[in-house]
Amino acid sequence: MERYTGAFEEAVDGARQQERHYQLLSALQSLVKELPSSFQQRLSYTMLSDLALALLDGTVFEIVQGLLEIQHLTEKSLYNQRLRLQNEHRVLRQALRQKHQEAQQACRPHNLPVLQAAQQRELEAVEYRIREEQRAMDQKIVLELDRKVADQQSTLEKAGVAGFYVTTNPQQPFCIPGADTADEPVGTHQEATAEGLPGGEDSLVTRWGLCQLPAAHHG
Repeated sequence: MERYTGAFEEAVDGARQQERHYQLLSALQSLVKELPSSFQQRLSYTMLSDLALALLDGTVFEIVQGLLEIQHLTEKSLYNQRLRLQNEHRVLRQALRQKHQEAQQACRPHNLPVLQAAQQRELEAVEYRIREEQRAMDQKIVLELDRKVADQQSTLEKAGVAGFYVTTNPQQPFCIPGADTADEPVGTHQEATAEGLPGGEDSLVTRWGLCQLPAAHHG
């Protein structure tokens, strides 16, 4: 009797797993339909099915949650670093402006053109320094974010999640640029601006964000 009971429970569990797999696969297929056609062509039924299987026991969701927490801490740290640099530059500009005003007030009229020319050269030198420091900070941010992306890719690959592997190619199947929009680069993403990270068409930040998983939750 116990043998038959055990077999029945295994059959029920198998049916539940199959139903859960179907639900996850359907969720993935719905997400894929929202992607550009160039990405849809890369996501075969077999790959989506394998990805759904990897999500069955909830372990992948826990891994992703951990990766998200690390990502948010990294974003906050980079935001604070960039904010500090911006504050330093604002103080520098204010101090230079105050210095120039005081010098002009104390300057004799016939020496004012020479003083103003010298101040203009000093201002240009300071602005160049600020631009270079901002560029260096943006490059540092890009390198740090790229390292985190590689860590995420490697972790999910080791967890056996289909379609994940370490690459710097932004056209890869699942590691699509964008913190949480799946097909939108962070450099043009409103969230990037809100977080104080470099944005816009000329931004160095073009690859960042945890690779997206289906919006289906483990039950």
